[in-house]
Amino acid sequence: MYWIEKGGILMYFIAGMSILGTTVIIERFFYFILSERNRFDDIRDKFQKYLEENDIKGAIEFLGNSKSASGRVVKDVLAIWAKTKTANITTLEEKARESALSEISHLEKNMWVLSMVAHVTPLLGLLGTVTGMIKAFQAVAIHGTGDAAVLAEGISEALFTTAGGLFVAIPAMIIYNYYNKKIDNTINDMEKASTEVINYFRR
Repeated sequence: MYWIEKGGILMYFIAGMSILGTTVIIERFFYFILSERNRFDDIRDKFQKYLEENDIKGAIEFLGNSKSASGRVVKDVLAIWAKTKTANITTLEEKARESALSEISHLEKNMWVLSMVAHVTPLLGLLGTVTGMIKAFQAVAIHGTGDAAVLAEGISEALFTTAGGLFVAIPAMIIYNYYNKKIDNTINDMEKASTEVINYFRR
């Protein structure tokens, strides 16, 4: 509260952005922990054993218990094959693409909000800097330079908002880039896994 009081009204907006960013960070953290614990490399050996034994149903059940987008995409492809036994490669590729797009939408959920927090908050801090300096110079114009406290109040507000904006934006930017890298790796893993299973049915 001390920072908000000293930083002026813009600190309320910065605090709001902080709460928004923290909410997204926590939500995404639990999503990745609960739904993206495995990479396809972690389950490939067991999965291939099911394929070698031609146990498609067992493979689908195994993938259904995996915590990875790659596993869910491959499971959807196998489900199409298990239903028809005659699905052509084009149909399997289309299903893989459809399932991957659905997974990507889950992976990227609310990431735009975190990006907005990382980019807008420093601008709010900069705006606070400008308004604080304006107040400082207005105070000098009215009261002169004799009272340093009058000048210091506006400068203090400017510095508090600048620091507040950076304090929120820096961790938001770091975590945003970390999550983005994780999403990119997951998408690459999905593409690799779906290509592998479709190539298996090409034989």
